[in-house]
Amino acid sequence: MFSLITIIWLSTACSDKADFYLIDNTPHRLEEYQGKWLIINFWAEWCAPCRQEVVELNQFVDNEKFADLVILGVSYDPLSNAEIKKISQQWQMKYAVIATNPNPILPFKLPKSLPGNYIINPKGELVLTLSGKQTYESISKLLKTLENKDTKTQ
Repeated sequence: MFSLITIIWLSTACSDKADFYLIDNTPHRLEEYQGKWLIINFWAEWCAPCRQEVVELNQFVDNEKFADLVILGVSYDPLSNAEIKKISQQWQMKYAVIATNPNPILPFKLPKSLPGNYIINPKGELVLTLSGKQTYESISKLLKTLENKDTKTQ
């Protein structure tokens, strides 16, 4: 069975193109994150729970216990890179934020509700989709459960 990241890699293996750029203009590919847990967090400027969730997600960045966790923020709305950068600074996002230009290539659709989080395991497999505001505690518990499950299946 192929992981989402493997499928993207297979479809772009002959290309040096990035899957996405961060707002600092650095190119990245999803396969770079294999070996780590990855949270792709969709947010919108008009979404009050999204703003509240940033505070919760920032706690993971500050906690060295979660050194093998990467969080990437994605604007739900097609804002300019300058607008996204301004919002990420205003909201004091401590994690990386994906630029909208050029258009990012991600292996899933926009979430149906916000905030929306996609949890990808170290193998590059999408293992969970979370809708609605999450807390540091709720995500910590989910990650621990998923890590234990992942360890048992190896």
